[in-house]
Amino acid sequence: MSLLDSVKHHAWKPIVAILFVWLQYQLWFDETGVFSSIEMEEKIAEQVELNEAIEARNQVLAEEIIAIKSGLESIEAKARKELGMVKENETYFIVVKPKIEGAQ
Repeated sequence: MSLLDSVKHHAWKPIVAILFVWLQYQLWFDETGVFSSIEMEEKIAEQVELNEAIEARNQVLAEEIIAIKSGLESIEAKARKELGMVKENETYFIVVKPKIEGAQ
């Protein structure tokens, strides 16, 4: 076997090795690789959790809107609770608990 035949016979090995390393890099570290997929799954899970919290808040707000549209009682209750509204000829009392000595 001559040297030329030996080179021809083994010339494909470095090409295959380079191709293998390149494919492994793409599999693990490329933007569509395994590590990127894991990171994206974590981001998706966080976003789903955030979306669920926002949907719950939106549901509460939608219920408040329906209650406000349904009548003045809910508007009055909201004004009393959040703004401290007092009607005419109504007495407003603030009850203060006495301090207990020795308690912090």
